Amino acid sequence: MASGSEEINPGPDPMDSESLSELFDKAFDLFNSINKTQEPTNSHQVQSDVKRAMRMFENSTKLVSLVDMFSENEAFEEVPTENLKYFLLPALLGTLTTKICGAEDRMHIVDVAEIYFVDFLRRMKKYGLTDIHIPEVNRDEREETAIERVKSNAEMITDMVNARNTKIQRYTQVKELEGRLQTLKQSMDDLNIDDEAKREYFETLLKVYINQAIDELASLAAERPILEHMKKIGHTESNASHKHKNRPSAPPLQPYIITRDDLQKKVYGAGYPSLPVLTVQEFYDQRVKDGDWPDPSQRNQVNSRSLQDVAKNGAKSQEDIEAQEKEEKVEADDEELLNRARAMDEYKDDHRRGWGNRANRS
Repeated sequence: MASGSEEINPGPDPMDSESLSELFDKAFDLFNSINKTQEPTNSHQVQSDVKRAMRMFENSTKLVSLVDMFSENEAFEEVPTENLKYFLLPALLGTLTTKICGAEDRMHIVDVAEIYFVDFLRRMKKYGLTDIHIPEVNRDEREETAIERVKSNAEMITDMVNARNTKIQRYTQVKELEGRLQTLKQSMDDLNIDDEAKREYFETLLKVYINQAIDELASLAAERPILEHMKKIGHTESNASHKHKNRPSAPPLQPYIITRDDLQKKVYGAGYPSLPVLTVQEFYDQRVKDGDWPDPSQRNQVNSRSLQDVAKNGAKSQEDIEAQEKEEKVEADDEELLNRARAMDEYKDDHRRGWGNRANRS
């Protein structure tokens, strides 16, 4: 579907290209740190990094579409070396999408991640980097055929994993690519690296992510029947808890796909719709307003009292209570307390201090 914006197609501004490259590189560094972290994926820090990296990659995708970077008629060899890394955008966004935790609708997360991975594989197949069969993703079907579609996609994606070679051969191929990638990555640090070595690095990197995308699609296809089953069970539980029923639901996650025109095309056509993303401050303010995150002023008041002070005050108050109780018993001539004191006095009379086992003394 053509749009009026396609009539005016300015070439990429060098300043825009530079800022795009910097934005992508920063996001890619953050992406790699997320994959290497030892913190649990559902931790606040990791989830914050995941969303921040996704925003940066989404903005990169918008810029790539805006400058019309990729042509429908060009071959892989015709793509400039400095543009090859942007082929990774849908694969990286798909991987980050699978790391999102705490979403109320996990099936929607799976749908969006599948869109990214399928789009990545289709583009790689178009440019001749893979020859795998990619299943069609159809969301316009009737609800009663959803289970059949899930099973069909699962079978097709499973076949896609095993179609080229056996699992052992594919595993060996992946290990060889990863080993080659590590060698090429070291040479990328050389300031005098030539263009051919750079192209080999990016081509190897793309092939590694092709295999990862295949594995991710197989994992998502296996997860779908489980989510469908859980959804069916949830509908049958009439007395289920509705803890967050009054809380407004978060807007659904929208996929950002590289397109040739500024206006995004219809859903599941040549492109996908995209909604404006919030800034970091707007996102934080919205979460505070919804009650998901504490107000900064309240949080500072809570943090002003350290755990050590609380424990110290608690222990002191306990000692005061015990001393007061003992004093009250003495004043009331408590029989149990008096008997205990007399017994201790008799014990001290019969066992003077310093006496003990003197068998080994001279």
